[in-house]
Amino acid sequence: MTDLTQNRSAIQHNSWIELRADRLLKNLQTLQERSGQTDVLAVIKANAYGHGLEEIASILAGKVTYFGVATLREALELKEHHPKTPVFLFGHLFSHELPAALLGGITLSVSSLEKAREISNLSESLGRKTSIHVKIDTGMGRMGIPLRVAALSIEEMAGLKGIMLDGIYTHFPTAEKDDAFREKQVRKFGILLQMLEEKNIVFRFRHATNSAATLTLKTPLFNMIRPGLTLYGIYPDPGLKNAAYFEPVLSLKSRIVLVKKVRAGESVGYGREFISQQDTTIAVIPFGYSHGYPYAAWKNASVLFRGKRYLLAGKVSMDYIAVNLGNTEAQAGDTVTLIGEDQNERITAEDIAGWAGTIPYEIVTRLSSHLPRIVT
Repeated sequence: MTDLTQNRSAIQHNSWIELRADRLLKNLQTLQERSGQTDVLAVIKANAYGHGLEEIASILAGKVTYFGVATLREALELKEHHPKTPVFLFGHLFSHELPAALLGGITLSVSSLEKAREISNLSESLGRKTSIHVKIDTGMGRMGIPLRVAALSIEEMAGLKGIMLDGIYTHFPTAEKDDAFREKQVRKFGILLQMLEEKNIVFRFRHATNSAATLTLKTPLFNMIRPGLTLYGIYPDPGLKNAAYFEPVLSLKSRIVLVKKVRAGESVGYGREFISQQDTTIAVIPFGYSHGYPYAAWKNASVLFRGKRYLLAGKVSMDYIAVNLGNTEAQAGDTVTLIGEDQNERITAEDIAGWAGTIPYEIVTRLSSHLPRIVT
C-alpha cells in the first residue's frame, strides 16, 4: 500500500484540482502594473485560499517580497520548503508559540506594545533580532494598536533591542469602496507616519492595499501591495470586474462514479426534493459537502459536461452530488467540471457563491486539503 500511495501519478483520481501556473503569474503581473508597485506581500493563508499552500508557494517563490499567512504551522512549512522568500505571519501568537516563530525567522505582526516587549525579550534571550510589522487599527476594529495610542507605543518599541521595525500596516473594512471612511483611514495613517518620521522612526514597508484596494486606491503612502483573492483570478466584489482582468487559477473536476436511469415519478437524494418529471439519466459524482461543495447551493447549482450545463438533481450529500443529464449519454469515469471551463462554458467560484448565498472566499477556502492539486 505504501508504494501505491507514493506513486500518485499511477492513480486515477476521483476528484481533483488543477492549477494554472501561467494564470497565477499573469494575475500577479496585472496587480503590479495596475498598482505601480513591485513589492508584493502575496497572501497565501488558508492553504493559499484553498488552492494549495505548497503548490502556490512553489510558483511564486522568488517572485514576491513576502508570503503572508495566518498560522504558525503554515509559516514554518513555508520557511522549510522556501527559505529564501520571507514569510510574514498576520496572526497574533500565544506565548508558547513564539520560540518556534523566532527560531524559524518569521516576520511577525504586532498589535500591542506588550507583545512587542515579549517578542523583544525572548529574541534577546535567544541572541536574535526579530523583524516585525506594526499593525495599526484605523477602523477595522479587530487586530492592531488603536490609532490614539499608536505613536507613543511605537516610540517605545523603537527602543527595544530585540526587534526591528521593518513594516507598518493597516486594514480596510470596506476596501472595495472609495468612500469617506476609507479616505479617513488613509489620512489618519498618513498623519501617524508623518509624526513618526519627525522622530526619525521610518519603516521599510508600508502596506494596506488588499485585492480590492489595490484596484481602487493609488497613493504614495503605501509601497507594497497585499493581494489575496485576485491573485487567484477571483473578484472580491462584482463591481471590480471592470477595474482589471484576472483569470481563474483553479479548476475543480470529478469523475462520474455511477450512471443510472430514473423513471418519471422517482426521486433522487435526501428529502426527495428532486422528483423526476420524465424518464431521465442521473450521473452520481463522488463530491459532496465533506469535500467542500456548499450544501446551500443545491437548488441552483450546475456542473459542466461535454461543454454543456446540467443542473443538480436534489440536495448535496456528504460524499455525493447527483446530476440530471436528461437524455445525454454518459458512463462511469467520464469527467465533469464543477469549477472551471469546458469548451465555451465556464463556472466560477463567484457563480457557486451566488448559488449558495455566500462569498467566493468561502467557496475556495473550504475545498478539502485532501484533494490532489495538479499544477499545469
